[in-house]
Amino acid sequence: METSTGYSIDPPSGLSSHYGSAIVALKTFSHIGEGPVADVVLEGLNKEYDNGFRAVTDLNLEINEAEFLVMVGPSGCGKSTTLRMIAGLEDITSGTLKIGDRVVNELPPKDRDIAMVFQNYALYPHMSVYDNIAFSLKLARRPKAEIKERVTEAARILELESQLDKRPAHLSGGQRQRVAMGRAIVRRPRVFLLDEPLSNLDAKLRVQMRAEITALQREVGVTTFYVTHDQVEAMTMADRVAVISQGVLQQVDTPMTLFNEPDNIFVAAFIGSPSMNIMEGVLTRNGQGLKLALGGQSLAVPEEVLQRRPALDGYLNQKVAVGLRPKDLEDAAIASDHPADQRLRASVLHTEALGFEIIAYFDLDAKPVISQEALELSDEEISAAESSSTRVHARFNPTTGVRSGDAIDVAVTVANAHFFDLETGLAIRG
Repeated sequence: METSTGYSIDPPSGLSSHYGSAIVALKTFSHIGEGPVADVVLEGLNKEYDNGFRAVTDLNLEINEAEFLVMVGPSGCGKSTTLRMIAGLEDITSGTLKIGDRVVNELPPKDRDIAMVFQNYALYPHMSVYDNIAFSLKLARRPKAEIKERVTEAARILELESQLDKRPAHLSGGQRQRVAMGRAIVRRPRVFLLDEPLSNLDAKLRVQMRAEITALQREVGVTTFYVTHDQVEAMTMADRVAVISQGVLQQVDTPMTLFNEPDNIFVAAFIGSPSMNIMEGVLTRNGQGLKLALGGQSLAVPEEVLQRRPALDGYLNQKVAVGLRPKDLEDAAIASDHPADQRLRASVLHTEALGFEIIAYFDLDAKPVISQEALELSDEEISAAESSSTRVHARFNPTTGVRSGDAIDVAVTVANAHFFDLETGLAIRG
């Protein structure tokens, strides 16, 4: 039997047993939502298991009406647990969860008026696309005419009109994902919940489906909470992104604000591909102005940097964490008008030609700074963290002629540098 969220109670063959308990928990889903979209408010939400493991700590988050909010973080950070608490599949240890104007902490899933899509689509192999999409409506005993109207409209939105008579085995991965989405949207829920829905697709199809899901959300206008470990998905799909690590919310903002103004070292390192280069540095002032020492080399720091971040004045002659985005490092032979005192000398270790850009790698003799929250460090990564040099990656213009082994000058846009307190990991602004 299938539930009105688009899940099956008796999982179709091939469905991962990982979702078995979730499917059982959804047995009573038979409510068909007809209400308007709603905001979702999490106030001081905590989830602690019987063994003492705390998966989510003091989470405060508001998902606005009709907003597409993506929660992103590494594996095991608490993002799926958060989604499951919203769905009612996980009990809330403490805190308050509101959907619209109702506190739903104790409501069963069937009464929360949400629709969910997992990474495993749970399509019935013996049913047609039409019947898969329509099943929750049939379960709720909706009139046949209404069922046909809703399924036809969902198929139009998802470009599945020509596939309605087919069975899932004859569909591509992207089409199966659309059917799973269609099964959710025919319910007209107040909230969509999506848990890593693209992780089973190949890279090319993921790009296509990112655009399709985003366009679908805009068209149906339903409040959407989407969780993923892929920061590229988060950056390209979301109205706002919530970054979480070890169960603690790090920052919530628009994608570009997270990229340009990260609140701490974790967000700085996690958001952006390739990731930000973060290393120890020392700011000093002499008769010639501000200087930033990175190992044995130094860069002139424009006064505008201190004007935008006046708190840096309190860190003069102290070690700080310095972040440089790969986009702010360029082959000086191309950036010939770049100030000579804002360049670093480096020996290119290797390059990656991507057509539209060249990723160049080199070492600087400055100690790397790696957020211990960013990932579970392997022996190799621990060794890198303890190294006295930082492996730096730069995004060069494809017209660069640099090759592995070349000694070059690297132009650094110091005005775009980020600075963090080494002890707290927080951005230095003020």
